[in-house]
Amino acid sequence: MRLLTDPGLRLALVAVVAMGLACALLSVFVVLRRWAFIGEGISHGGLGGAGTAWLLAILIPGWDQQWLVMTAVVVFCLLMAVGIGYFTRDGKLSSDAVIGIFLVASVAWGFMAQGIYRAVLHREPAGFDTLVFGQMRPVSAAFTIAAVIACAGVILTLWLFSKEIIAYSFDPLMAQVSGVRAGTMHYLMIVLLTIMVLVGIRMLGSILVMAMLVLPGATALALSRRLGKVLLISTAVGLVGVVGGLWAHAWRRYLPVGPCIALVLFAQFLVAFGVGRLQKSAGENSQ
Repeated sequence: MRLLTDPGLRLALVAVVAMGLACALLSVFVVLRRWAFIGEGISHGGLGGAGTAWLLAILIPGWDQQWLVMTAVVVFCLLMAVGIGYFTRDGKLSSDAVIGIFLVASVAWGFMAQGIYRAVLHREPAGFDTLVFGQMRPVSAAFTIAAVIACAGVILTLWLFSKEIIAYSFDPLMAQVSGVRAGTMHYLMIVLLTIMVLVGIRMLGSILVMAMLVLPGATALALSRRLGKVLLISTAVGLVGVVGGLWAHAWRRYLPVGPCIALVLFAQFLVAFGVGRLQKSAGENSQ
């Protein structure tokens, strides 16, 4: 009940439900393409952007304002996405190697900038805790509207290009032979992934945002291989995860929202994995 009566959580509930829907649908294709590590690389790119803003704030007072730091985060995440997409497109470099290179460089740059900022200005840089761990309080009306629009755009794009995205996710080479513009789908999916990472960083942080982009899809695929059913299960899992995590925070304020959401999603995955194994064993015994 407190979840609905608390003004500080009502806006958060709207934003997190929108994020849960979009991430749950997108996560199915992220898991099918084995792109979890790509999302991780993009999300950690934000730390490099924030680090750049913090270093500039040493030279130019005011550059550590929250909106400037988040702008730098957005720019660096987009650059990270473009870089990963470019270097992994032709297959000459493995995606793991490319992502590892970008991720390490970005995280190192961000933490180095944090150390320099703290040494020079004798305080923690603005937005560091939010960037790493996320923050549901306060979620502004402007952010909620932007998050809902972004999530609706992702869902609409998945629907409009569903045939092409499905074909590309299962077999990029076969999709290209069949007339699907595999290169376009490659970059489109990276853009969609980046959008959801940027929305999720504000609420869950760069460390836990990938829980929303992996666990719903992985949970659904543990229970079924029929795509329609998988999408429905993934959506349900995502909604239970975000609402359950936010409810736990409303129940006990000292429980952080991001970890609560991640743990609810993980618990659902464990249950689904166990049920899936039992179904598989029952099928084998009946043959």
